Amino acid sequence: MLQIIKLEWNKNQMTRYFKTFVICILSIYGFVTLISLDSGEMGSFQEYMSLITIISNITFITFGSVLLSRLIISEFRTKTMQVLFTYPIQRKKLLLAKLILAYAFTTGSLFMSILLIQIIANFMQPSLELFTGIITWQEIVASFPKTVTNAFSMGAIALIPLFFGMRKKSTATTITSAVIIGVLVNSTFSDNGMTFSLADVVIIPLILALIGIGIAYLSFRHIDRKDVA
Repeated sequence: MLQIIKLEWNKNQMTRYFKTFVICILSIYGFVTLISLDSGEMGSFQEYMSLITIISNITFITFGSVLLSRLIISEFRTKTMQVLFTYPIQRKKLLLAKLILAYAFTTGSLFMSILLIQIIANFMQPSLELFTGIITWQEIVASFPKTVTNAFSMGAIALIPLFFGMRKKSTATTITSAVIIGVLVNSTFSDNGMTFSLADVVIIPLILALIGIGIAYLSFRHIDRKDVA
């Protein structure tokens, strides 16, 4: 399996997406910085990171859909998958390798983006004063479990657009559905001055993550007995 994933990595030139990853981090940090400077100092580091997390989730769910489109949808649409299925490799293993690659890259990118932005904010806060107080390394370490959990769940949720994309073999449908799902899952609401996101309600991202994993499984469950149209 690792060998197949490695071949897919090289075939799709995945290293080029590292540039996109860096651009996403800088864009997210710059956008939130502009919001903070325009509206004044944010209340706390937690509020600042809440906004960072919401924007990062939406960004990388969309990013994950781009990977799915590249690795799977476009190959079905262009009939490249038919050629791949003639190779002496089980179809299930081939599709599973693609899904693992997309999931791992999306999850890893989301986790690293939030972690790196925390570190950047730690160094830039004394001069920019984007929120009240300072960041301690203890706060960054304390947020680590939540950052990991968020990355794993959002990475699974990013698989849901595969369902919509496979129906029409459409890249546009895959990406559009990812944007909609990302926005809905990370929608924020205010109640008595308190703002929270649907992603903060643990059961919601958990259920959607399981749906994403289920969709991923259903996408290749019968592929060994199914003709590729």
